[in-house]
Amino acid sequence: MKKWNEASALRNSNHIFHHFTLHYFTKFLNDQTSNAMLIFLQLLTAGILLNVAAMAAEGEVREFPPFLYAAEGANMILSYDSAGKVAWEYPANMSRDVWRLPNGNVLFCYNDHYDGGKNDNPSGVMEVTLEKKIVFHYRTTGQVWSCQRLTNGSTLVANASQGKLLVVDPRGGVVKTIRLRNQAGHSCLRYARGLPNGNYLVAEESSNTVREYDAQGRMVREIPTQFPPFAAVRLANGNTVISGKSGIIEVDPAGKDVWHLNAMDLPELGIRWFAGVQVLPSGNLFISNAGGKVPVFEINREKHVVWKCLEPLPLGHGVQRLDVTEVIR
Repeated sequence: MKKWNEASALRNSNHIFHHFTLHYFTKFLNDQTSNAMLIFLQLLTAGILLNVAAMAAEGEVREFPPFLYAAEGANMILSYDSAGKVAWEYPANMSRDVWRLPNGNVLFCYNDHYDGGKNDNPSGVMEVTLEKKIVFHYRTTGQVWSCQRLTNGSTLVANASQGKLLVVDPRGGVVKTIRLRNQAGHSCLRYARGLPNGNYLVAEESSNTVREYDAQGRMVREIPTQFPPFAAVRLANGNTVISGKSGIIEVDPAGKDVWHLNAMDLPELGIRWFAGVQVLPSGNLFISNAGGKVPVFEINREKHVVWKCLEPLPLGHGVQRLDVTEVIR
């Protein structure tokens, strides 16, 4: 609310400057004095600066943030630069998760010959260099909706059709399998993330629940949600940010709701599904609005939209900002 009040005050100040600017411009035209002209130019400059400040306070002026985008609507992985242009792309059928790795390579999941009603499509996870050389490729079957490179170099593969998390070593061998509580199939899960303590956090969509499993596959925590969850992010303070169909919540370790955002809070964005979410170092959230009016946006904890993508993008779910080094998603 503070930023909206600030913007309103700046707009009001700008109206006052407009009034005085017009007065001195008229005075200059009438008497042609250099003093009136000087005052006119000074006021004009001040008015322009106030207008820019007000627009910035309202989130209207902001450089396009570079980001990676899993664009299933284009069957591509797209990388947008700070001008909002596609700077890099790679074909990926029905991909919903993508990462830029610390080595600069791109990791993503894919689903070939996708059919939502079937669970035997060719799928997998791939790592490619920016020169488009494949350096890791794990192949499986069934709908794979997320992936993650773990700190030990293995890769986490979330297979909804199999109802499992698969930990795959760099040679492509499955070294661990975590069987999920939710029923296997299309809506079994969306994003799964390995945690620093060795546990796994899974958004189990059809059960409206985020579940945490330990390294042995035992469920150690359940977080019920009022919506089908898409992504779950564990913060350094132990809180968990969860995005899903109609909302985003943050809960503390005891399960208490400490922050929430609903689609009705942002009617101008045309929310369809809060999908991939990244927590920025500022605490702001960078969010993919899958299939919605505004496809990607950034919002602060006062629920003020500080940036929104006004360019039409293909339907997509997975996003990662490329201008921050601390990746929390």
